Amino acid sequence: MARIETVAIVYRHPRILLGMKKNKLGAGRYNGFGGGMEVADRDIYDTAIRETKEESGITLLDPERMGRILFSFQSDEQDHDVHFFRARRYLGTPRETDEMAPEWFNIQDIPYDRMWSDDKYWLPLLLEDKRFLGEFLFNSKHQIVRHRFKEFDKKGRFESSLSELLLYE
Repeated sequence: MARIETVAIVYRHPRILLGMKKNKLGAGRYNGFGGGMEVADRDIYDTAIRETKEESGITLLDPERMGRILFSFQSDEQDHDVHFFRARRYLGTPRETDEMAPEWFNIQDIPYDRMWSDDKYWLPLLLEDKRFLGEFLFNSKHQIVRHRFKEFDKKGRFESSLSELLLYE
C-alpha cells in the first residue's frame, strides 16, 4: 500500500521557494515542502499546509492541487502516492528547520541537477499552470527505470481523472 503524501511549491513569479532536504529520503536534494498524511489531517490540503509549516515555518493560503504521481521503487522503500500543490500566497517568513533549509530561486535558475530526476517532468507544468498525473519507477540507486505521464490543460478534466493512476503491471 502506498503512503499518501504531499509536495507543495510556493510560486511567486519569477521565483519559487524550494527547500534543501536535511535528512531522510532525499537528503541533500532540493524539493518542495511536504510529507505524509496524518490521522489528524482532515484532507490532503491540511496535510500540505501542516507539512509546509513544519518544514519552512510558513502557512500556505489557498494551496491549489496541481498533480498526483505514484512513485515506486525497486528497493525496500515504500511506494509514495504524492499529491502536488502550488501556493502563491502564504503567511510568515520562510526559516530553516530541522528538516529543510528554504531558498528562493528564479525560475530560470532552478537547480534540477540537485533535485530528484523526476522533477524536470512535473515542475515546469506546475509553473505553467498545467495539471498532471503520472507514475515513476526508480531503481535502488534512485534512477528512473520507467515512467508514464499525462498532462491536463483544464482543471475539470484533471480533477475527474485523479483516481486513474495507471499502476504498473
